[in-house]
Amino acid sequence: MGYNSCRDRANATQLGGDAVGKIVTRLAIVLLAVAIVVVVAIGLQPKSGGKGGGEKFRFALVPKSIGHPYWEGVREGMLAAAQRLDVEAAFQGPPEASIEEQLKVIEGLIARGYDGIAISPNDPDAVKEIIKRAMAKGIAVVTFDSDSPDSERLVYIGTDNRQGGRVGAEAMAKLLDAQKEGGDKLPVQMIGGRPGAWNLKERMDGFAEGVKGTRISLLDIQYNQESPDTALQVAEAVLNAQADLRGFFGSNAFAGPGAALAVKGAIQRGKIQKGQVRIVAFDTTEDILGFIEEGVIDCTLAQNTREMGRLAVEKLLEFARQYREKKAFDRPPKDKSILDTGVTVVWPQDVAKFRTKPAQKK
Repeated sequence: MGYNSCRDRANATQLGGDAVGKIVTRLAIVLLAVAIVVVVAIGLQPKSGGKGGGEKFRFALVPKSIGHPYWEGVREGMLAAAQRLDVEAAFQGPPEASIEEQLKVIEGLIARGYDGIAISPNDPDAVKEIIKRAMAKGIAVVTFDSDSPDSERLVYIGTDNRQGGRVGAEAMAKLLDAQKEGGDKLPVQMIGGRPGAWNLKERMDGFAEGVKGTRISLLDIQYNQESPDTALQVAEAVLNAQADLRGFFGSNAFAGPGAALAVKGAIQRGKIQKGQVRIVAFDTTEDILGFIEEGVIDCTLAQNTREMGRLAVEKLLEFARQYREKKAFDRPPKDKSILDTGVTVVWPQDVAKFRTKPAQKK
């Protein structure tokens, strides 16, 4: 083989190697481009509440406070819905009912970029501005348990509180036989929590509407400031000042037990007779149910707290998905912006159905 022939073969081999190298390089560039497109596409996918859908939606429920057993049902309903829908849900609120502390909690949730917040406002007017700011940032806001009807919240989830008050009035009128014509007036004391709480005002307004046309006369409203100690003190003061008192209507979970302790003590001291002062309470905490079994509280109005927690998460997910898809919320019409979770009268024979723990032996 001559020199020229060897050189030609060497050149041909080099040219073949260069061609293969160029093909490999181009293929690598194409694959890298495809990988970048896939990564970007994944990054642009909207969050999903379903399993395997990437980053989860984050929601928070903010009660008036977290220091009372009443809220446990709401929290349980929230957690069950969050697990079923594969979203994250937190239950955060002030240790005691305080609008200032509640606003700080909501501010923190907004700053951390939550997708939706459900609020039970301590003051319906004080939360209007912060709800407006959250909504402007694309954070869905609903209310539960207590409403802020003049705010920009999307829906209210909870008891029709005015109707609940009317139902309580019917129960009190039945207990006092107040529909009967003639006879003396029957003084009844309504007790609220903190002045300005929308849900409690609605309940007491409904109670006042419900006793019209009966012999029940209402005394000036007293407030327990969402404190069990104050609830007892207020009830004792009313009993001492009003010798002919015939009933208490407690509009929050503190009022019923406070009135029950006061009435029980007055009976033990011989100040009043058993059955002289009737008590219609609100909520089904274990202490209230226990007082019903003792015969001190006559009945209570049960709210569907677990349903509030469940619906709050479901509606927040619905609205958050809307915003993620089109950067806007589909606001329901006014007649569909209230989701009533209902109220039930619990008499002594009904207590067992509402207990979450075995009755304590006395």
